[in-house]
Parts: sequence; C-alpha cells; structure tokens
Amino acid sequence: MFLLLIFALASSVTRSARADSTQLPTGPTPVIWVALTSGTLTVHTWDQPQVQIDGDSSIEWRHVGTPRVGARLPAQIPLWSQTIQTQDGPMMLPAEVFVLPPLGGTEHDAIIGRGSGNATITIPSGTALLVTNVNRGSVNIDNYRGGVFVTHMHNGRVDLENVSGTGAVQIASGPFSAVNSQFTRLRVRTARGNILLRNCTSQQIEATSLLGSILYDNGSFEPGLARFETEHGDIALGVAGGNVQIGAHSAGGKIYSGFPGGDANVSIGPNDGQVTVGSGGPIVTATSGSGAVMLYHGSLNDHPELQSHWPRRPGFNQQMHSMQQQMRPMQQPMPRFTQKRNPRPPLRRDPN
Repeated sequence: MFLLLIFALASSVTRSARADSTQLPTGPTPVIWVALTSGTLTVHTWDQPQVQIDGDSSIEWRHVGTPRVGARLPAQIPLWSQTIQTQDGPMMLPAEVFVLPPLGGTEHDAIIGRGSGNATITIPSGTALLVTNVNRGSVNIDNYRGGVFVTHMHNGRVDLENVSGTGAVQIASGPFSAVNSQFTRLRVRTARGNILLRNCTSQQIEATSLLGSILYDNGSFEPGLARFETEHGDIALGVAGGNVQIGAHSAGGKIYSGFPGGDANVSIGPNDGQVTVGSGGPIVTATSGSGAVMLYHGSLNDHPELQSHWPRRPGFNQQMHSMQQQMRPMQQPMPRFTQKRNPRPPLRRDPN
C-alpha cells in the first residue's frame, strides 16, 4: 500500500526524467523505490545529495518531495506469497511481513523508477530505505552501508557485495548471493534457488528455501539468532571463528563435521548434530528436510576431506559448484537477462 501511495503522489510531480543519463537531487536520507517488469538494476552509492541515473530511457524516474513522503513511511513491508510449479505439483512461499527498524534521518524525500530495461543508479550513502521490485532480471547492490533494503524478485538473481544494515530478499525462482557483508538483520528466502553467503557477519539471520541449497561459508555470528532451513536442498555452514553453538538436523539426509579435534566440542549422529565452538555463544540452527548438512571451520575450500562425502548425496557436488559460479564480480557490466532453467533436485511429496 505504501508503494502505491508513493507512486500515486509521484504521478502529480513535475520533476521527472526518462533520459539515458541524468541526475535528480535528493535530501541526505532519501527513500529509493524501483519497480521493473524486466531488466538489470545495479545500485552503487556516493557522498552526493543526488541520484545519478544511467540506463534505458524506457524507465521513468520521478522525485517526490519530503512533505508527501514523511507521513506515509511504513512500519512494515509485506513479502508476497509466491507459487512455483514442480514435478510434484505447486509449492508456495507463504506471505510474510517484514517489520522495518527506525529509518535513519528525520526527513525523507523519494526517487521512484518504474518501467522495463537496464539501469545503473548511484544513490546517496545515507539512503534510508531502498526497495526494489523486479519481475524478471537481476538486482546488484554494492557498498550500501547501514540502511534498510527490501528486494522482491520473481524470476532472476540478487547479488550483494559489501552491504550492511537490515534487509529482506525474496526470490521465487533464482539464486541469492552476498559477499563481504555485515547484517544487523537479514531475512532471505527462495522457492527455487540457491542461497550463498561468503565472508559475512550476521547478528540475526533467517535463510530458508524450498528447493535450493544454502552455503554460509567462512561466516561469523554476533550475539543473536541464526536459522538456516531448506526443505529439499543441502546446507553447508562454515564458521570463521568466535564462540557459537550449532544445532543441525536432517530428516532424510546425514550430518557431517569438518571441525578439527580440540577446536570444538562435536557430537554427530545419523540425523542430528551439535557443535560448540569455543565457550559457546550465538545459537545457530541448520535444518534440511531431505538433504545433507555440513558443519566445518572456515571455508569449504580448506576442507578437501569433506569432498569424499559429497557423492553419497547425488547432485550435491553439482549444486555446490553452481553456487560457487554464482559469485560473479559485481564490478563487471551485467549482461541482459536471459532466463535459464534451474536443475530440479529430487523432491519428496509434501505430506500436507
């Protein structure tokens, strides 16, 4: 509702642009909202009080003044219900509500983009709220620090690099990746798509997938809660250091540990495992319905001994290799989106 109200206000504002390259002035803590039916959106930041826009002229950009925006800022943003078709019938991501933290700054104007095509935007480093809705394509965000971000993607990919703050990402079909990032709170969920986080620190994180696998590699945890869950994928969880308590469960798969002797207190059973690193600390849970759960220290690349376990789970090596390949350098120009069919893992029929 908030986004509809903002765009309705924008339709009456005279300051707008459709040029391939332009700048729109903003305050120091604006709200940025971009909705694309298809295309690639790349977001950078800078210490300037304006938004630099470089992209296709098929996307219209508008500025909304502070008085019209401030009174309509939401306390929460919905994560929409999404349904995908599988060989065993439809599977659904149920609707959720993502509660926003207090936004930075005291006054907020807005820049709104809407249309179809590719665009690179450079936004003020103090941007309070960044919302991106893309039906088919990709979203790439780098060096956005300390703000709030929400991304809806129906069919495509989302990549974050050197991002911090609070955010939510939902992808119906496609992968998510984050590298060298630090999250106060992160909610990420996919229906059909892998989730990859590398060299990240999380205070509160909830990552879930219906069909995808989850890799949290060489990651750290601050005091808080962390939950990783997939129904039909696998989980690989690598702890960079610090004190942490890990609980793992797989209903239909196995639990594997790559922690060296003396480095942690490890108890591994056929379907459950407990690992206490150091003196304990943040609570981390990893749960898979039918896949394997791997627990280890540091990076997966440093554990060749774990590779012998991958063949016991058909397709697991291929899934992990695919997730590694998803980490494309964000500094390179992003090509136009072409849809690719994700490999479909074996499913168990949902008992419900």
